[in-house]
Amino acid sequence: MALSVESDAPMTLYQAKNHSRLKVLEISDDWTTRRSLNQMGLYAGDRLHVLRKAPFGGPLVVRNHHAQVAISKQLAEKIRVEVLP
Repeated sequence: MALSVESDAPMTLYQAKNHSRLKVLEISDDWTTRRSLNQMGLYAGDRLHVLRKAPFGGPLVVRNHHAQVAISKQLAEKIRVEVLP
């Protein structure tokens, strides 16, 4: 019987589970996407806490710098993160 082990490999923010603690590795895509996320206070190197992930492709609510931010699935898929211990 194989055991499932959570990998520390980079993944997208949208793949993260509820209540995960993460580190933003990079924000991919074009300048417009990076600017939108920067205006929300999200930068590479930030640490995030996933508070809620809505079902059926809905947004994620994350805490960053003591602020809560809702991020759409489309934007969350452009943010590479790693799980923190």
